[in-house]
Amino acid sequence: MDCIKQGVSIDAYPELLKRHLVPRNQATAKQLVRSSILEDRNGVRYLFAFPAHCMLDLKLYQDYRAITPEQKSLVLRRYHLRSVPALPNTIAYNLIVDQRCFDNEQLFTESGDPQWLLEFSAEEYRALLTAEGSNSKIEAFSIPLLAIRPNMTAVDQDENEIKSAIETITSRRIRTRLAENIAIPPLPLSAHNIIQLRNNDNSDADELAKIVEADPSLASQVISWANSPYYGLPGQIQSIQDAVIRVLGFDLTMNLSLGLSLGKNLKMPSDGIFGYQNYWRESVLKALLMEKLIRKIPAQHRPLAGLSYLSGLVHNFGYLVIAEVFPPYFSLYCRYQEANPHVPAMYIERFLFGITREQIASFLFHSWGIPEEVCSAVRHLHNAAYEGSHYTYANMLYVVDQLVQSDGEIKLGKLPESLLGRLHIDRQAIQEAIDSVSDFAEELNFLADMLNKNKKPD
Repeated sequence: MDCIKQGVSIDAYPELLKRHLVPRNQATAKQLVRSSILEDRNGVRYLFAFPAHCMLDLKLYQDYRAITPEQKSLVLRRYHLRSVPALPNTIAYNLIVDQRCFDNEQLFTESGDPQWLLEFSAEEYRALLTAEGSNSKIEAFSIPLLAIRPNMTAVDQDENEIKSAIETITSRRIRTRLAENIAIPPLPLSAHNIIQLRNNDNSDADELAKIVEADPSLASQVISWANSPYYGLPGQIQSIQDAVIRVLGFDLTMNLSLGLSLGKNLKMPSDGIFGYQNYWRESVLKALLMEKLIRKIPAQHRPLAGLSYLSGLVHNFGYLVIAEVFPPYFSLYCRYQEANPHVPAMYIERFLFGITREQIASFLFHSWGIPEEVCSAVRHLHNAAYEGSHYTYANMLYVVDQLVQSDGEIKLGKLPESLLGRLHIDRQAIQEAIDSVSDFAEELNFLADMLNKNKKPD
């Protein structure tokens, strides 16, 4: 413990401790012990430890909230750590360990260095926790992710599951105004008109310009978009006609306008995972990545650029809908995300609401008449094995979602070879697309800031 707290190099660990050090890849999710620092309403902090294949159930600690990433960084610097060991007395907070950590004969915890783990037998770990002077105790507070199981493939069950979720929430007096029906937010007039225009084979740029110009905030966004340095003509575009003809093109303008107008009747929630200030940045980043990646696909296999762009822009639309439909429960949802940063959001959504954001967004898009390509892409965003209708859009969105990390960085990690084969794209082409988008980091921030300024907080 002294070595860890003093920031001693792992090479200088005493032999007794060094024998417990193993490379990170030796631990399975069931054996790895993760930790989260939570703070109660009085500001007292605790270190919670639980298996990586589980989720911390905050219903048992309703007055607790995870500290922010900035606060955690301060803790790490204070103790000369790069990761938090789930060991007693290494930091000044009482340690609460979930009993599922002892389900395996061997378990692994952070060492303070993210490249290495400390391996203990269950008996050794229990002995550390129960030793005299230990600031720890054992409780039961985790839920295995396998017990939650989001609906990844049964699209025909989405409507019933959405109705069931709303009825369940309503029965708890959470959202009484919804009664027993699905309250579908009204489709904005500008979005409705664009969808009608899309279905008209004889539509032209003048008709699109009239629809966009009729919505001043939308027109401002489109012109700002066209004036972005990303498109190479900054400050020269004064009208929607110029934006369509000289910069964006008819297809991109239509899909961009549709994506921007869809959420006009939904307020950006002020709460969210640590404020969720990067909502629009992530949306724009994934839209631009979709645009870059499809250019790497051979023409005969390439999906439509505009619909690919739209899929990326609205991929996270269900987040806004959940905040709108379940506001009293939304705060609890945010606290679960903060306490369980290792858990994909769809598991927390399934656990709390019985549905995922992808299910509810796809359902709404169908009801609004959004192109089926976009509906399929959003609904099957997390299914790498999807080969059904419009699979190219869904598979591409899966790739983009895997590339963008939780901190906003873009990184090429593991991707199924079968998926890349279906898309007719290789890792080198993906890396080239990543590099191309990364060159426009400042322009990306400009576009995201523009969208943030045009959204009213809840």
